Amino acid sequence: MRETTTPWRIKAFVWTGVVVFVMAVALVAAALVWNARKVALDDGEAQATRFVAGAEAALNRSLLAVDVLLASMDELLGLSNATAAWMDPDSASQRLRGSTRQNLMVRYVALLDGSGKTMASSDPSGSALAVQLPAGFLESVLEQPVSTLMVSAPVVSFASSERVLYFARHLRLADSTQVVAVAELPVVALSSVLVQGVDISGLQVTLERAGGQLLLGVPGRDEVIAPTLAPPLGDLADLGMQWKARARLTGEPALVVFRPILYQDLRISASIPLRDALSSWRGQRDTIALTALLFEAMILAAGVLALRYLDRLSQARVAIAQSKATLDQALESMVSGFLLLDSQNRVVQWNSQFELIFPWLKGILAPRLPFRRVMEETVKHHLPRLPDDEHQRWVDQRLLKQKQHQEPHEQEYSSGRTIQITERATPDGGLVISYHDVTALRRASAEIESLAFYDPLTNLPNRRLLMDRMQQAIAASVRSGQYGALLFLDLDHFKTLNDTRGHEVGDMLLRQVAQRLQTCVRREDTVARLGGDEFVVMLSDLSASSAEAAAYARRVGEKILRKLNVPYTLGGHAHHSTPSIGATLMGGAIQSSVDLLKQADIAMYQVKSQGRNALCFFDPEMQIVISLRAQLEGDLQVALTARQFVLHYQPQFHLDGRIVGAEALIRWQHPERGLVAPGAFIGVAEESELIVPMGHWVLRTACEQLAAWQGDQRYQHMQLSVNVSARQFRQRDFVARVVEVLRETGARPHLLKLELTESLVLDNVDDTIAKIGMLKTKGVRFSVDDFGTGYSSLAYLTRLPLDQLKIDQSFVRNLGVRHTDDVIVQTILGMARNLELDVIAEGVETEAQKNLLAQYGCVFFQGFLLGRPTPVAELEALMKASVPAAVQG
Repeated sequence: MRETTTPWRIKAFVWTGVVVFVMAVALVAAALVWNARKVALDDGEAQATRFVAGAEAALNRSLLAVDVLLASMDELLGLSNATAAWMDPDSASQRLRGSTRQNLMVRYVALLDGSGKTMASSDPSGSALAVQLPAGFLESVLEQPVSTLMVSAPVVSFASSERVLYFARHLRLADSTQVVAVAELPVVALSSVLVQGVDISGLQVTLERAGGQLLLGVPGRDEVIAPTLAPPLGDLADLGMQWKARARLTGEPALVVFRPILYQDLRISASIPLRDALSSWRGQRDTIALTALLFEAMILAAGVLALRYLDRLSQARVAIAQSKATLDQALESMVSGFLLLDSQNRVVQWNSQFELIFPWLKGILAPRLPFRRVMEETVKHHLPRLPDDEHQRWVDQRLLKQKQHQEPHEQEYSSGRTIQITERATPDGGLVISYHDVTALRRASAEIESLAFYDPLTNLPNRRLLMDRMQQAIAASVRSGQYGALLFLDLDHFKTLNDTRGHEVGDMLLRQVAQRLQTCVRREDTVARLGGDEFVVMLSDLSASSAEAAAYARRVGEKILRKLNVPYTLGGHAHHSTPSIGATLMGGAIQSSVDLLKQADIAMYQVKSQGRNALCFFDPEMQIVISLRAQLEGDLQVALTARQFVLHYQPQFHLDGRIVGAEALIRWQHPERGLVAPGAFIGVAEESELIVPMGHWVLRTACEQLAAWQGDQRYQHMQLSVNVSARQFRQRDFVARVVEVLRETGARPHLLKLELTESLVLDNVDDTIAKIGMLKTKGVRFSVDDFGTGYSSLAYLTRLPLDQLKIDQSFVRNLGVRHTDDVIVQTILGMARNLELDVIAEGVETEAQKNLLAQYGCVFFQGFLLGRPTPVAELEALMKASVPAAVQG
């Protein structure tokens, strides 16, 4: 056969297309490389701009905190109403230490006179601290016409050998004498604020004056004298966002973004070298180039293949002639029987599989054989005993189905085989019939249907089959009067086994439990697995007496307990597992299977709550408790809306008898039940999340009371403590809501003390420190309630900006009775003294307890011995009565 070739015109067209596509790919690759470079530079600009904006805000906040700290020294030490001779250096230093603890960046603050001598400081050395300010810095601060924050050049501290910056502003005493408030900040602390933990490749950050004097830079530099960078940042303003400037620290080509901050002529700059900005782009460029080359190679290969395809297209026409033979082979390889009929319903073609399915037809099959004859032979083979007229009726019905062109149907034969028959009309009026043996498929379907009612792991009935049997058992019980029982079983600590040793070991345990359960019941009883580690045992026809039925069910349950308490062998290791079993009777009346399962489940959880590994029958009282709990939750919702809550205040006393504060405690003024103590509803409020709006109401009400006392000299010193729940404290807007309440009520923040439990403080310590720190800057005080009952608290105590520890009443109750509690109380008091924290003991009920606490060094007390929680009017009366005693003491 002559080989065909492709005309040259077609080849030219193909190669022209190849060249066009190659050029298009090259142009697209170039555009992508250019665009990727622009995106990399734009991303660098965006990163630098965002960073500078964030750094400016962070540094402004930090410097503002330092400025407020220095400016507040006037009010803190009463400088405007004092002279240098009146000041007590030790007392002033103590106050400065208390104020400085709120700002973690400040190494110390000091008050200097005009000659630079230290009058007081937060440093342990107090007024003896030697402050080495840079030359001329003190004079420049005093020369300012208005008291403003001044920043020194960076110097090396003689005390710590660190590079530090000094922040200062001048203040005036009552006799107009100028003094200087100074704060020392390590450059490292400001650097961390400036960089904010941002990870930008090659980033260079500087804090410098308008003239270019470098105050700090990241990465750090080791110059002893701060250099002056050129050109000044102001000269770069004309460049805009261009990659033409020089990096401030290395001088290489870069993008430089800068912004001024609030104080003096200071500016923040961020430099991103062009080399670093384009580092990721270079990889993209190489990838795009390689991809473009691959695409071009593919296009060239496609062109070559296209020509080869065209060359072989003519050869494909020859192959078409062979398709008929291939089709015949395909028919022979079919797993289904194939039969082709013409328009007169006569046999045209068939395959060997058809003969395998219907072997009795092999001797009579021939082209043009009427299909009726095929059906007659089939019915004679499968139903040989039927009379001839029945044979003809069967054939007529089969041919009628064929004419109706129904959907695929199945035919079951006496041999047990099931054949699926599909009939499709041909364009010329004939018929294509396929016969598929689906016997194995139907058997598998039956097996799957059976599996739908059984648990595949344990081969026990599953929930669907259990519910069906329960309905049948309940109906039978109503007819016969016989009681049955339902046992709901849950394996204790099964999740721990799964988590520690894997699901395979857990599955081994479940299979062994299923086997043991089946040995504990009769053949007519049902053992089912609901899922996970939950099993149900249904006992039927126990007795016509409910008491006897319950006794029998208990014996079965105790037998199950004994069986399941025997150790298991799991993967070569012994394992001890116990069950919790809830039981309920079934029968006597129509009952819902869902309700019966719920009753047994409730009884099982009662066992869980009482220690596990036991059997408990359902008690209607359990359902009543659950219903009452739901009712209580609804009543609390109403109480919040109807303003049924009130605050009582338990006074807190100084050792000398003065009332120094009170703890705000919520009470529920129920319209029917009267005054309800918090123990009856706080647990439900915490579980239903009502504790959040409830806690906010307590906070607002306490702040409103503080604001009401501000105008009365008898009460304006009073502090109020408010308990904060874990759910309330972990709200994202907790800090904002406290600040909002203080602003709206006008309460003084330093008179508000928020009490946090020790477990709350230790849960997510970083979040706790952040929230406490933000509120401390507003003046709010913090106390740790129930201190000493948690664990690992000492590891974090030094990090938390607290004001007070509250000794838990469990320790106070056993003072003088249990020696270990005395040791714990003494340890807490000693530790608090070292950390300069106040300590208050709660739950003081006897004079002996108070005397021991006082002997150990405690000076603040709270408890029934001194005062019970009372309404605000009674508290005010008690404060009036305590004033003379305080004066007398």
